[in-house]
Amino acid sequence: MSFSQSLESNSISPDSLDYYLLQAFHVADSQQRIELNHIGIQGRFQNMQFLVTAVLEGYPAHAAGIERGDVILSADGQAFHPIDSFNLERDAAGSFVPATSEHRLSVQRGNSTTEVSLRPVFENLFDSYRSATANSVLEFSAGNKIIGYVRFWALSRTTNDMINYQELIRSLDHCDGIIFDLRNSFGFLDSQHLDLVFNYKQEYFSVSEPASSEFNFALLSPTLDFANYRKPIALLLNEDTRGGPELFAYQLDKLERVVSLGGTSAGQIGTFEIQNGSSIEDIQYSPANNILIDDNVFEGIGIEPEIEVPFPYESTTRGDPQYDAAVNALLGII
Repeated sequence: MSFSQSLESNSISPDSLDYYLLQAFHVADSQQRIELNHIGIQGRFQNMQFLVTAVLEGYPAHAAGIERGDVILSADGQAFHPIDSFNLERDAAGSFVPATSEHRLSVQRGNSTTEVSLRPVFENLFDSYRSATANSVLEFSAGNKIIGYVRFWALSRTTNDMINYQELIRSLDHCDGIIFDLRNSFGFLDSQHLDLVFNYKQEYFSVSEPASSEFNFALLSPTLDFANYRKPIALLLNEDTRGGPELFAYQLDKLERVVSLGGTSAGQIGTFEIQNGSSIEDIQYSPANNILIDDNVFEGIGIEPEIEVPFPYESTTRGDPQYDAAVNALLGII
């Protein structure tokens, strides 16, 4: 199931990849993050089959050529499940153990089916999402302009990640424009994320209630000697942009030099509760129905992009029309 589907009952169970993403981001101690064998995908079950909705750069599925829109039919001849297919064993404490062999997947793309072999990584999803963000960075020429790109798979408030974000933007500062890809992204917002682009904190949005764990402007992260990015930005959003990245996009979209494209975001900025840290039980979601952003309801509404660019997960068209539209929009601003 997708993130938005998993919240229909305000509960996320351990049979969903989203459970391990949320668990890894919400436990107080990094040692409590659950490691599991995974191949670096997001997806949902549809008609009893697993539809891939996103693929993390640098992870086994990406290396094997699996793409968004593919349907994984089976693993080793058995029905595919993103957790059960790769975590066949547990230790005496009930924890997952590292996989030692490759798995053979049957993958359908459009009307054709192929098989790929891959070996999962054994890692918690907090580390996987931060690594995929670093792996996503690229730049390319478009005419006489240079465009940068980074997919923020997740926003983190850790000291190291704040420094890494600043270094990441610094590495792209020479670009004439940057695409911030926030599709399928999750995480927590801190004011220093906005400092990457904005000059004045006084311009940041207001929150009607005390900030939840999903966004916090009171936390003070280390301040570096850093020149923020002041050129055009294209924001890519979709239905699985949720939490901190939604608010990141909301604030950035206020700038005239920023254009948002794609689909309407999830509108899910509520809080998640894990009662016993790393224990395996459902995670409960509490909607932020009483929190107003700039005096407006945000929960359940999200952000409607300036330029709507449909790109259904089920699409078998090769290429990425949202990405292509972002490049064209940037060139129009530059």
